[in-house]
Amino acid sequence: MAFSVPSPCPTSWAAMTPTAHGRHCGSCQHEVIDFSGMSEAEVIAWLAQPAAGKVCGYFRAGQFAVPPTSPTPSAPRWRRWLVAAVALLGLKPLLAADAATGFSSLRAVPRPTEQTDAHATAPKGQVTIQGRVLDDSTGLGVPGAEIFIGDTKYGAVTDEQGNFSFTMLQKWAPVQKNSVQLRVQGSPFVHKQQVVPTRISPAPAPLLVRLKSVPGRGKIMGRIMRHDPPMKPPLQ
Repeated sequence: MAFSVPSPCPTSWAAMTPTAHGRHCGSCQHEVIDFSGMSEAEVIAWLAQPAAGKVCGYFRAGQFAVPPTSPTPSAPRWRRWLVAAVALLGLKPLLAADAATGFSSLRAVPRPTEQTDAHATAPKGQVTIQGRVLDDSTGLGVPGAEIFIGDTKYGAVTDEQGNFSFTMLQKWAPVQKNSVQLRVQGSPFVHKQQVVPTRISPAPAPLLVRLKSVPGRGKIMGRIMRHDPPMKPPLQ
C-alpha cells in the first residue's frame, strides 16, 4: 500500500489547535492526524479503522523510504591473506615455465564473460523500458519511486539507487503511435509527480528522470489518498 497527498494543505501546522491525535485545522474544520512519528504499519492500521473515512494527515519526508541494503561484510583479514597466498602459489608453475624459456612476465588469466542483464534485450514483440530516477535537488537516485504506464496500474518501482526496468508488449493498448506516457512519482512528501512521454522502439535508450521538489519539502499535510504500487505489465 502506498500513500500520497495530491493537494498539500498550505495552512501552517504551528497555527493549528493541538488535539489528542494531532491538530485541528480552523480553515477546513478537520482534525489533522499526526502520522509523522508512526511506522508504515501503524499508519495502515489507523486507516483501516471503520471510522477512519477520509483522513487528513501530517507526514515527514522520507517516512516510508525504502531502507538501503546493508553492505556485505568484508572477509576476515586472515582469510584475505590465505586467498592471496593460494593465488600466488598457483602462479608459481607459470613463472617457472616462463623462466625456462627466458621470459619473466606473468600470463594474463582470461576472466569469465559477464552475464548480460536479463532485461536488456526483450523477446520479439516486446520492449524493455529502463532508466533512473534522480532527485533534482541533490542529484541522488530516488529509492522507491513509482513508474506507472499511462493510466494503468502497471509499471515498476525503483531500487535503492533509483534504477528501474520493466518489459511490456510493443503493441499494448497504452502504447499510442509508438509512444507511451509514464507517470513518475517519488515520496509524495518530497517530490512532484511527473509525466514523461517515451518513444517506443525495439531498443529504447535508457531514461533519466529528474523529480522536482514539492513546496514545503520536508513535512507535508493534506487529505490522504491510498493506492497499490505498480504491478508488472502483462505479456499476453
